[in-house]
Amino acid sequence: MKLSHLLKGFCLFGLLCLLTENTYAQSQSTAAQAGIIEWHYTIRPKDNVWTLGESFLNNTKSWEDIIRHNNINDPKTLTAGTVLKIPVNWLKHQPEPAVAASVSGNTMVRRHLESRFSRLAKNSRLHVGDEINTNDGSVLIRFADSSILRLAPNSQLVFNRLTRYGKTGMADTRLRLQKGRLSTQVVPLNGEGSRYQINTPSAVAAVRGTAFRLMVDDLSSQLEVIEGSVQFSDNSRDITVNMGQGAILQPSAGQPSLIDLPLALKPKSVITNTQELPVTFSWVEQPDITTYYYQLFKNSTQGELLDASFLATPEVTLDHLSNGTYLVAMRAVDNQGFNGLDHQVSLVIGMVAKSATLLNPANDMLLDNDMPEFTWQYNSKNELSQLEIANDFAFNEIISTSEYAPDNTAIPNSELMPGEYYWRVKTLAGGDSVAYSDIRRIKIRGMLPPTQIISVNYIDNRAKIFWNSVPQAKHYVLQLAEDMEFKKILYEDTLEKSNASIKLSKNKRYFARVKGVGNELFKSEFSTGKELIIK
Repeated sequence: MKLSHLLKGFCLFGLLCLLTENTYAQSQSTAAQAGIIEWHYTIRPKDNVWTLGESFLNNTKSWEDIIRHNNINDPKTLTAGTVLKIPVNWLKHQPEPAVAASVSGNTMVRRHLESRFSRLAKNSRLHVGDEINTNDGSVLIRFADSSILRLAPNSQLVFNRLTRYGKTGMADTRLRLQKGRLSTQVVPLNGEGSRYQINTPSAVAAVRGTAFRLMVDDLSSQLEVIEGSVQFSDNSRDITVNMGQGAILQPSAGQPSLIDLPLALKPKSVITNTQELPVTFSWVEQPDITTYYYQLFKNSTQGELLDASFLATPEVTLDHLSNGTYLVAMRAVDNQGFNGLDHQVSLVIGMVAKSATLLNPANDMLLDNDMPEFTWQYNSKNELSQLEIANDFAFNEIISTSEYAPDNTAIPNSELMPGEYYWRVKTLAGGDSVAYSDIRRIKIRGMLPPTQIISVNYIDNRAKIFWNSVPQAKHYVLQLAEDMEFKKILYEDTLEKSNASIKLSKNKRYFARVKGVGNELFKSEFSTGKELIIK
C-alpha cells in the first residue's frame, strides 16, 4: 500500500496525522527562486491540512502537496497562527459574475458572442466578454469581492476577466475602458494572487485597494486618485499616483508629471435634514476654478445616481424629491480638466403632508352643473393633490379620483348623475406622507327625462289625455291654453297618474302640455303643446 494511503487512513475526525521525520526530507526550491506567486493562509483553531486541501485546492493538488511545499516534517507542529504558503495556481478558481446594482437611463449591454445590444436591467449579471454602453445613462457595478465601479454617461466598458479563487477571498478582475469615464472603489486585495486592473487604449491602471477615477478619450487616459495609490503605466512608462494626485498618459508625450488635484470644497450652506423643499446647498468658491461638478445619489455613493452636471458656481438647489436619504457631492474641476476631491453631504428629507383647505363648492351646495370644478388651497409647499368624490361619507364607494398633480383645481372623471355626493382632497408630500381635507357634501341637480303627450281620446265633450310616465317624477303638471305659446292658461292641474280627462267646448281649438316634477335634484320642462279640438 502507498504511504500516502496509509497516512490518510491514520487521520480521524480531522486530526493531523504523524509523518516520519525523513518522509519528505527533500524540499522543493523556494517560491522566490521559482518565481511563484503564493497565497498565505494563517491556520485557525480546528483547522487541519486535509480539510484545507479540500476547501482550497483544485483537483490536481492535495493536502500532501501543501506539506511538501512548506517543508513540514511533522504536521503536529501546525498550530493556530502558523502561516502556510500555497501557490496561487494550485487554488480552485471559477468565473464570478459582476452585478449591475443600479442602472439609469438608456444603458445597454452586448453579451459575449452576441452582435446586438439590449437594455441592461437592474440586478443583471455581467460576465466575461460582456460590453456595456451607457449612452445617456449610468450603471453601478458590484464585483464578487464587493468592489464597486460606477460607469458615467457616454462610456464603454468590457469585462476581460472576472475570477474568484474559491474560498480564499482573492479575486482577479480585469476590465477595459474603451471610452468615457468611471470611478471605482476597490476593496483591499487579499493575497498576491489578487488583481484589479483597468486597461484603456493608451494605459493601464492597476491597484491593490483604493478609490480612483479614470477618463479616456481618443488621445489620452487621465487618472485621479481619491484614496490609496494606483500604478499607472503604458508600454514604456510607469508612474505611481497617490491620493490627491492625478496624471495623464498620452502615447506621443514624454514621462507624465503628477498633478495635485483641487482640494475638497469648504461648505458655505449645508443642510442635513429638511421637512420642506426646495433646499439649496452652496460651497466656497476656489481661486482659479471656473467649473464645478455636482452629483446626487440615492442613499450613498453606492446608490442610484439621480442627477449630475457641471456648474459654473458651487451651488445647487434640490426640488421635487421624495422622502428619504440622499447624498450630495460637489467638487472643483481645474483648467486642465482634473476633478478634485468631493465634499459630500448626507441629506434626510422628511416632508409631512398638511390638509388642504377646501374652497368651492361650498358644503351642501345644490349645483346645476354635472361637471363642476372643485378648488382648494395648499397649506404647505411642494405637495401634490388628488380630488376624491364618493357616494358615501365614509368614502367606501369612491366614484371619481383625479391624478396626483400640483394643481389646486380638478373636475370629475365623468358627468355626475343627479344625486348627493361627498368630496375631499388628498395631499401627498415626499411620496409617502398623506393628509386628507375636511369632507363636504354637494347635490347635483339634473333634468328629468322629457314627458310627451302620447295620445288623446275624445268622448262626447271630453278629451282624455295620455302621456309617458317618468320613474323619477313624483307628480305631473298638466296645462291647457288657447294659444300655442301658452300665454293664457285656461286650466292647470297636478296629477299623480299619467293621464287626465278634460271637458272642452265643441268646435273650439285648445293646446295641452305636461311636465314631470321630481324632488329638488331634478329640473323639468313642459312638453311641446298638443292641439285639441272636439267637433
